[in-house]
Amino acid sequence: MERSKHDQLVHIFAVVTAVVSLAPIGLGSLVTTLGAGMAFPDWPTSDGQGMLAYPWLHSTGDKFVEHGHRLAGMLVGVCSIGLCVAAWIGRSSSNVRLAVVMVLVGVIVQGLLGGLRVRLDRQVVAFGHSVFGCLVFVGLWMVSSATSRSWAMLSRQVLDSRSLVIFAWMYPVCALTQYVIGGVIRHFGGLVDAHLIGAVLIFLLSVTVVIVSFRGMYGDLRGRALLVGVAVSGQILIGLAVWLTKFGFAPVGLVAVQHSLAQVVARSLHTVIGMVVVATAVSWAVTVLRLSGGFGSVPEGTELAAG
Repeated sequence: MERSKHDQLVHIFAVVTAVVSLAPIGLGSLVTTLGAGMAFPDWPTSDGQGMLAYPWLHSTGDKFVEHGHRLAGMLVGVCSIGLCVAAWIGRSSSNVRLAVVMVLVGVIVQGLLGGLRVRLDRQVVAFGHSVFGCLVFVGLWMVSSATSRSWAMLSRQVLDSRSLVIFAWMYPVCALTQYVIGGVIRHFGGLVDAHLIGAVLIFLLSVTVVIVSFRGMYGDLRGRALLVGVAVSGQILIGLAVWLTKFGFAPVGLVAVQHSLAQVVARSLHTVIGMVVVATAVSWAVTVLRLSGGFGSVPEGTELAAG
Protein backbone atom coordinates (compact mmCIF):
# COMPACT_ATOMS: atom_id res chain seq x y z
CA MET A 1 0.00 0.00 0.00
CA GLU A 2 1.40 3.39 -0.96
CA ARG A 3 0.62 6.23 1.39
CA SER A 4 -1.10 9.34 0.06
CA LYS A 5 -2.04 12.51 1.90
CA HIS A 6 -5.59 11.17 2.08
CA ASP A 7 -4.43 8.07 3.94
CA GLN A 8 -3.63 10.17 7.00
CA LEU A 9 -7.34 10.27 7.90
CA VAL A 10 -7.61 6.52 7.27
CA HIS A 11 -4.57 5.98 9.48
CA ILE A 12 -6.18 7.91 12.33
CA PHE A 13 -9.44 5.97 11.99
CA ALA A 14 -7.51 2.68 11.81
CA VAL A 15 -5.55 3.44 14.97
CA VAL A 16 -8.70 4.51 16.82
CA THR A 17 -10.56 1.38 15.67
CA ALA A 18 -7.65 -0.86 16.70
CA VAL A 19 -7.54 0.76 20.16
CA VAL A 20 -11.32 0.55 20.55
CA SER A 21 -11.18 -3.14 19.54
CA LEU A 22 -9.22 -3.82 22.71
CA ALA A 23 -12.45 -3.23 24.66
CA PRO A 24 -14.45 -6.17 23.21
CA ILE A 25 -11.26 -8.24 23.12
CA GLY A 26 -10.60 -7.63 26.80
CA LEU A 27 -14.23 -8.08 27.80
CA GLY A 28 -14.49 -11.19 25.62
CA SER A 29 -11.48 -12.64 27.37
CA LEU A 30 -13.09 -11.80 30.70
CA VAL A 31 -16.32 -13.49 29.57
CA THR A 32 -14.40 -16.68 28.81
CA THR A 33 -12.46 -16.53 32.08
CA LEU A 34 -15.66 -16.10 34.09
CA GLY A 35 -17.63 -18.58 31.99
CA ALA A 36 -20.20 -15.87 31.29
CA GLY A 37 -20.71 -16.62 27.61
CA MET A 38 -24.27 -17.82 28.19
CA ALA A 39 -25.34 -15.10 30.60
CA PHE A 40 -28.10 -14.40 28.05
CA PRO A 41 -29.78 -17.27 26.20
CA ASP A 42 -30.78 -14.97 23.33
CA TRP A 43 -29.05 -12.92 20.63
CA PRO A 44 -29.01 -10.24 19.26
CA THR A 45 -31.37 -9.27 22.07
CA SER A 46 -30.44 -9.50 25.73
CA ASP A 47 -33.20 -11.02 27.85
CA GLY A 48 -35.57 -10.03 25.08
CA GLN A 49 -34.48 -6.38 25.02
CA GLY A 50 -32.65 -4.56 22.26
CA MET A 51 -28.92 -3.96 22.40
CA LEU A 52 -29.28 -0.32 23.43
CA ALA A 53 -32.52 -0.77 25.36
CA TYR A 54 -31.12 -3.27 27.87
CA PRO A 55 -30.40 -1.54 31.25
CA TRP A 56 -26.72 -2.46 31.19
CA LEU A 57 -25.58 -0.11 33.96
CA HIS A 58 -28.17 -1.61 36.30
CA SER A 59 -27.07 -5.19 35.63
CA THR A 60 -24.49 -7.09 37.66
CA GLY A 61 -22.15 -10.07 37.44
CA ASP A 62 -22.05 -12.16 34.27
CA LYS A 63 -24.79 -10.17 32.56
CA PHE A 64 -22.91 -6.92 33.07
CA VAL A 65 -19.73 -8.38 31.55
CA GLU A 66 -21.45 -10.16 28.64
CA HIS A 67 -23.64 -7.23 27.62
CA GLY A 68 -20.66 -4.90 27.94
CA HIS A 69 -18.85 -7.21 25.52
CA ARG A 70 -21.76 -6.96 23.08
CA LEU A 71 -21.86 -3.17 23.29
CA ALA A 72 -18.12 -2.92 22.79
CA GLY A 73 -18.39 -5.15 19.73
CA MET A 74 -21.09 -2.88 18.32
CA LEU A 75 -18.84 0.13 18.89
CA VAL A 76 -16.05 -1.52 16.92
CA GLY A 77 -18.53 -2.12 14.13
CA VAL A 78 -19.42 1.58 14.04
CA CYS A 79 -15.72 2.53 14.02
CA SER A 80 -15.08 0.07 11.18
CA ILE A 81 -17.85 1.66 9.11
CA GLY A 82 -16.26 5.04 9.80
CA LEU A 83 -12.93 3.62 8.64
CA CYS A 84 -14.49 2.57 5.31
CA VAL A 85 -16.16 5.95 4.86
CA ALA A 86 -12.85 7.71 5.53
CA ALA A 87 -11.14 5.56 2.90
CA TRP A 88 -13.74 6.41 0.26
CA ILE A 89 -14.13 10.10 1.10
CA GLY A 90 -10.38 10.50 1.28
CA ARG A 91 -9.95 8.83 -2.12
CA SER A 92 -7.48 6.32 -0.76
CA SER A 93 -5.75 3.82 -3.02
CA SER A 94 -7.59 0.70 -4.13
CA ASN A 95 -5.37 -1.41 -1.87
CA VAL A 96 -6.27 0.66 1.18
CA ARG A 97 -9.98 0.49 0.30
CA LEU A 98 -9.81 -3.26 -0.12
CA ALA A 99 -8.05 -3.63 3.21
CA VAL A 100 -10.59 -1.59 5.17
CA VAL A 101 -13.51 -3.42 3.53
CA MET A 102 -11.91 -6.72 4.53
CA VAL A 103 -11.60 -5.42 8.09
CA LEU A 104 -15.28 -4.42 8.14
CA VAL A 105 -16.31 -7.82 6.80
CA GLY A 106 -14.12 -9.43 9.46
CA VAL A 107 -15.79 -7.41 12.21
CA ILE A 108 -19.24 -8.40 10.91
CA VAL A 109 -18.31 -12.08 10.73
CA GLN A 110 -16.86 -11.86 14.24
CA GLY A 111 -20.14 -10.45 15.52
CA LEU A 112 -22.11 -13.22 13.80
CA LEU A 113 -19.80 -15.83 15.33
CA GLY A 114 -20.52 -14.34 18.73
CA GLY A 115 -24.24 -14.63 18.10
CA LEU A 116 -23.87 -18.16 16.79
CA ARG A 117 -21.97 -19.09 19.94
CA VAL A 118 -25.01 -18.03 22.00
CA ARG A 119 -27.60 -19.59 19.71
CA LEU A 120 -25.83 -22.96 19.56
CA ASP A 121 -24.24 -22.85 23.03
CA ARG A 122 -21.15 -24.64 21.74
CA GLN A 123 -17.62 -24.22 23.02
CA VAL A 124 -16.19 -24.99 19.59
CA VAL A 125 -17.93 -21.86 18.26
CA ALA A 126 -16.61 -19.84 21.20
CA PHE A 127 -13.14 -21.11 20.34
CA GLY A 128 -13.57 -20.07 16.70
CA HIS A 129 -14.87 -16.69 17.88
CA SER A 130 -11.67 -16.17 19.86
CA VAL A 131 -9.29 -17.20 17.08
CA PHE A 132 -11.08 -15.18 14.42
CA GLY A 133 -11.08 -12.19 16.75
CA CYS A 134 -7.30 -12.43 16.84
CA LEU A 135 -7.18 -12.33 13.03
CA VAL A 136 -9.45 -9.28 12.92
CA PHE A 137 -7.23 -7.48 15.43
CA VAL A 138 -4.16 -8.32 13.34
CA GLY A 139 -5.96 -6.91 10.30
CA LEU A 140 -6.66 -3.64 12.12
CA TRP A 141 -3.04 -3.49 13.29
CA MET A 142 -1.78 -3.97 9.74
CA VAL A 143 -4.12 -1.34 8.26
CA SER A 144 -2.81 1.08 10.90
CA SER A 145 0.77 0.21 9.93
CA ALA A 146 0.20 0.22 6.16
CA THR A 147 -1.32 3.72 6.19
CA SER A 148 1.45 5.18 8.34
CA ARG A 149 4.29 7.37 7.13
CA SER A 150 6.93 4.84 8.17
CA TRP A 151 5.36 2.18 5.93
CA ALA A 152 5.71 4.40 2.87
CA MET A 153 9.38 4.95 3.71
CA LEU A 154 10.04 1.22 3.40
CA SER A 155 10.06 1.50 -0.38
CA ARG A 156 13.33 3.40 -0.20
CA GLN A 157 15.26 0.37 0.99
CA VAL A 158 15.62 -3.17 -0.26
CA LEU A 159 17.03 -6.20 1.50
CA ASP A 160 18.18 -9.46 -0.03
CA SER A 161 18.20 -12.36 2.41
CA ARG A 162 16.49 -15.61 1.48
CA SER A 163 16.86 -17.08 4.97
CA LEU A 164 15.29 -13.98 6.55
CA VAL A 165 12.33 -14.17 4.18
CA ILE A 166 11.78 -17.83 5.08
CA PHE A 167 11.97 -16.93 8.77
CA ALA A 168 9.47 -14.12 8.17
CA TRP A 169 6.92 -16.67 6.92
CA MET A 170 7.61 -19.10 9.76
CA TYR A 171 7.61 -16.78 12.78
CA PRO A 172 4.01 -15.41 12.63
CA VAL A 173 2.68 -18.90 11.89
CA CYS A 174 4.36 -20.15 15.07
CA ALA A 175 2.99 -17.18 17.05
CA LEU A 176 -0.56 -17.80 15.79
CA THR A 177 -0.25 -21.53 16.51
CA GLN A 178 0.76 -20.72 20.08
CA TYR A 179 -2.28 -18.47 20.42
CA VAL A 180 -4.55 -21.21 19.07
CA ILE A 181 -3.12 -23.72 21.56
CA GLY A 182 -3.81 -21.22 24.33
CA GLY A 183 -7.39 -20.98 23.09
CA VAL A 184 -7.73 -24.75 23.22
CA ILE A 185 -6.61 -24.68 26.86
CA ARG A 186 -9.10 -21.95 27.76
CA HIS A 187 -12.08 -23.52 26.01
CA PHE A 188 -11.43 -27.26 26.22
CA GLY A 189 -8.56 -27.87 28.64
CA GLY A 190 -5.45 -29.92 27.91
CA LEU A 191 -2.36 -29.16 25.80
CA VAL A 192 -0.73 -27.31 28.69
CA ASP A 193 2.62 -29.00 28.05
CA ALA A 194 2.44 -28.08 24.36
CA HIS A 195 1.69 -24.49 25.32
CA LEU A 196 4.70 -24.35 27.63
CA ILE A 197 6.97 -25.78 24.93
CA GLY A 198 5.49 -23.29 22.47
CA ALA A 199 6.24 -20.44 24.89
CA VAL A 200 9.91 -21.42 24.94
CA LEU A 201 9.97 -21.66 21.14
CA ILE A 202 8.31 -18.26 20.67
CA PHE A 203 10.76 -16.72 23.15
CA LEU A 204 13.74 -18.11 21.24
CA LEU A 205 12.30 -17.02 17.89
CA SER A 206 11.59 -13.56 19.27
CA VAL A 207 15.13 -13.22 20.57
CA THR A 208 16.31 -14.15 17.07
CA VAL A 209 14.02 -11.49 15.56
CA VAL A 210 15.46 -8.80 17.81
CA ILE A 211 19.09 -9.86 17.29
CA VAL A 212 18.81 -10.10 13.50
CA SER A 213 16.99 -6.78 13.25
CA PHE A 214 19.45 -4.88 15.43
CA ARG A 215 22.71 -6.52 14.34
CA GLY A 216 21.97 -6.44 10.63
CA MET A 217 21.68 -3.32 8.51
CA TYR A 218 17.90 -3.41 8.80
CA GLY A 219 17.05 -0.02 10.27
CA ASP A 220 13.37 -0.22 9.32
CA LEU A 221 12.95 -3.49 11.19
CA ARG A 222 14.30 -2.31 14.52
CA GLY A 223 11.19 -0.52 15.71
CA ARG A 224 8.98 -3.47 14.83
CA ALA A 225 11.44 -5.91 16.37
CA LEU A 226 11.41 -3.85 19.56
CA LEU A 227 7.61 -4.17 19.68
CA VAL A 228 8.00 -7.92 19.25
CA GLY A 229 10.44 -8.06 22.17
CA VAL A 230 8.24 -5.96 24.45
CA ALA A 231 5.07 -7.92 23.62
CA VAL A 232 6.66 -11.33 24.10
CA SER A 233 8.42 -10.29 27.32
CA GLY A 234 5.16 -8.97 28.71
CA GLN A 235 3.33 -12.12 27.66
CA ILE A 236 5.85 -14.33 29.42
CA LEU A 237 5.56 -12.32 32.63
CA ILE A 238 1.77 -12.46 32.49
CA GLY A 239 1.94 -16.18 31.72
CA LEU A 240 4.01 -16.61 34.88
CA ALA A 241 1.36 -14.69 36.81
CA VAL A 242 -1.31 -16.99 35.37
CA TRP A 243 0.65 -20.03 36.52
CA LEU A 244 1.21 -18.65 40.04
CA THR A 245 -2.41 -17.59 40.52
CA LYS A 246 -3.63 -20.96 39.26
CA PHE A 247 -1.23 -23.30 41.06
CA GLY A 248 0.35 -21.13 43.76
CA PHE A 249 3.95 -21.39 44.94
CA ALA A 250 4.39 -23.22 48.24
CA PRO A 251 8.02 -22.18 48.96
CA VAL A 252 6.93 -18.58 49.49
CA GLY A 253 3.50 -19.42 50.89
CA LEU A 254 1.56 -18.35 47.81
CA VAL A 255 -1.79 -20.14 47.75
CA ALA A 256 -3.87 -20.21 44.59
CA VAL A 257 -7.47 -19.08 45.02
CA GLN A 258 -9.67 -20.13 42.15
CA HIS A 259 -11.57 -17.28 40.47
CA SER A 260 -9.70 -14.72 42.55
CA LEU A 261 -9.42 -11.20 41.12
CA ALA A 262 -5.70 -11.68 40.44
CA GLN A 263 -6.34 -14.94 38.58
CA VAL A 264 -9.20 -13.53 36.49
CA VAL A 265 -7.20 -10.44 35.52
CA ALA A 266 -4.05 -12.42 34.71
CA ARG A 267 -5.85 -15.00 32.55
CA SER A 268 -7.83 -12.37 30.67
CA LEU A 269 -4.81 -10.14 30.08
CA HIS A 270 -2.81 -13.14 28.89
CA THR A 271 -5.28 -13.63 26.03
CA VAL A 272 -5.25 -9.94 25.06
CA ILE A 273 -1.45 -9.68 25.00
CA GLY A 274 -1.37 -12.96 23.07
CA MET A 275 -3.18 -11.16 20.24
CA VAL A 276 -0.67 -8.34 20.43
CA VAL A 277 2.17 -10.87 20.14
CA VAL A 278 0.62 -12.27 16.95
CA ALA A 279 0.05 -8.76 15.58
CA THR A 280 3.64 -7.66 16.21
CA ALA A 281 4.93 -10.89 14.68
CA VAL A 282 2.88 -10.33 11.53
CA SER A 283 3.91 -6.66 11.37
CA TRP A 284 7.61 -7.57 11.56
CA ALA A 285 7.24 -10.36 9.02
CA VAL A 286 5.30 -8.24 6.53
CA THR A 287 7.95 -5.55 6.84
CA VAL A 288 10.62 -8.09 5.92
CA LEU A 289 8.58 -9.23 2.92
CA ARG A 290 7.90 -5.65 1.91
CA LEU A 291 11.61 -4.81 1.96
CA SER A 292 12.39 -7.95 -0.01
CA GLY A 293 9.85 -6.99 -2.69
CA GLY A 294 7.36 -9.62 -1.60
CA PHE A 295 4.52 -7.12 -1.05
CA GLY A 296 4.14 -4.74 -3.95
CA SER A 297 6.80 -3.35 -6.20
CA VAL A 298 9.74 -1.74 -4.48
CA PRO A 299 11.63 0.83 -6.47
CA GLU A 300 15.37 0.84 -6.68
CA GLY A 301 16.95 2.18 -3.54
CA THR A 302 19.57 1.37 -1.00
CA GLU A 303 20.27 -2.33 -0.87
CA LEU A 304 20.68 -3.71 2.62
CA ALA A 305 23.20 -6.48 3.02
CA ALA A 306 22.18 -9.47 5.05
CA GLY A 307 23.73 -9.23 8.50
